[in-house]
Amino acid sequence: MEATKIIIGNYKNKDVIEYNMKNDNGIKVSILNFGGIITRIMTPDRNGNLENIVLAYKNKEDYFTNSAYYGALIGRTAGRIAGSRTIINRKEYEFYPNYNPNSGHGGKEGFDKKIWEVKEIISNNECGLELKYYSEDGEEGYPGNVEVKAKYILNNNNELKLIIEANSDKDTLFNMTNHSYFNLSGDYKRDISESELMINADEYLEIDKTGAITGKSISCKSTAFDFREKKEIGRDINDSDKQLELGNGYDHPFIFNDEKGCIVLEDRESGRGLKVETNNSSVVIYTTNYPGNKQLTTGEMPKFRGAICLETQEPPIASNGMFTMDSTLKKDKKYSKETKYKLYTV
Repeated sequence: MEATKIIIGNYKNKDVIEYNMKNDNGIKVSILNFGGIITRIMTPDRNGNLENIVLAYKNKEDYFTNSAYYGALIGRTAGRIAGSRTIINRKEYEFYPNYNPNSGHGGKEGFDKKIWEVKEIISNNECGLELKYYSEDGEEGYPGNVEVKAKYILNNNNELKLIIEANSDKDTLFNMTNHSYFNLSGDYKRDISESELMINADEYLEIDKTGAITGKSISCKSTAFDFREKKEIGRDINDSDKQLELGNGYDHPFIFNDEKGCIVLEDRESGRGLKVETNNSSVVIYTTNYPGNKQLTTGEMPKFRGAICLETQEPPIASNGMFTMDSTLKKDKKYSKETKYKLYTV
């Protein structure tokens, strides 16, 4: 196992540091102390060629705005809060409507725009980072002082684990995720239309014209949203389907069938595979329907449907208030979620 670090910039008079990890099989992962952002996951194709499978900006300062949330830790809540308000213990709280009329991904300045305290972890079989952040009562409108700990651990089984723990001194909303954009072709050779996806989910959640979920679940069976068996992402994405039209592609939570959520993503041409397991109850699948205009490390501009986000989380808060309790962290109770990314070749 190897670990290095380098200062790559400055944000609000604090050093922005990129931490680089490498396991004994040559897989490399790079993470910033700014936003806990994953900038690099270097994995081999079936011929042993190491290439990056996550989208990253060429200009590191672009992460300081990063409206697409490349690689970032999202919090306090992932996804949209419908109407930018909710009720906790009979009290209404309002949040910044950055996804007007909804509040999204933590508000105006969420966890993705914070410098995290970092402790490096290294042993014979794994290396990683323990990131800490203290979110004060009232930050972005959320109640409670919240202590957050996020661990990224890379091991010699070619697994990258993300373990998030938190506690609060008041009942609050808390529902984090990582917002990496995956493209297993390596160094952005192709879009994701021919990548194959499997999700162990019989149902997905309906969205409205604002992108917020309505609270209604819909059967995946015999629809464009049926990924219970592995299929190409692009096979049905252009079907005449109201939900696909509203999202401009897939931008929907899928509800896992059991407590151990599972997603498989594979690129046949490169032979790269990614298996994601989590104890979250859902995953938001986003197919880069609005790609942005900041240059990537490859020198290219982001492409429409050029990558896929696998946002493991609890369901976002619906317009009818459904799933509020799923995102509620009770006073003095522990939040603990784990997502494991298993890297392999086929």
